[in-house]
Amino acid sequence: MYESIDHMLCEVFFIKNTLIMGKSNSARIEEWIKSRGVVDRSKSGLSQHDMHANSSMLLTRVERILNDIEWTLINAEYGYNLSGIIDLTNYVLARDSYIQPLECDTLLEYLFTKNKTYIQLQDKFDWGAQRLNRKLSHVKTIINKLHCDCIDKLEVGMGDILVKLGKNLEYSSY
Repeated sequence: MYESIDHMLCEVFFIKNTLIMGKSNSARIEEWIKSRGVVDRSKSGLSQHDMHANSSMLLTRVERILNDIEWTLINAEYGYNLSGIIDLTNYVLARDSYIQPLECDTLLEYLFTKNKTYIQLQDKFDWGAQRLNRKLSHVKTIINKLHCDCIDKLEVGMGDILVKLGKNLEYSSY
């Protein structure tokens, strides 16, 4: 069972981003062994296709509950999909005029992917450590508030489905 909305989102995006593997020799041997009466150790008994279908269903429900900006944030945070970073930048800039658009894009990318270091960010914009921390804290504050609002909305909108699906989606390893 999912412990929280955060846990559910992590698992669902992980499953979504995992490829469904074809039947390899090992999978065929495993299937043959199961057909001979050996008990499967998996708790759920769901196939990869079933797991992907369940995660797609949950993501569709999440997308319907959240508005566009919130869905973009969830996609960026859990799915590492930065295609909507401009929308998030506009959201941040509407609430804080202290940061420039290009700076905000870079800081958001840093928050979601961590593919740059502090020194690279400082070199890119010629900032000192204090200035970088100040700008980063401005962006973090706005994004964290939006994230909390998303989680609150999802707890209300998906509380019933998590209890039902949580019992069916428990698994030992994927």
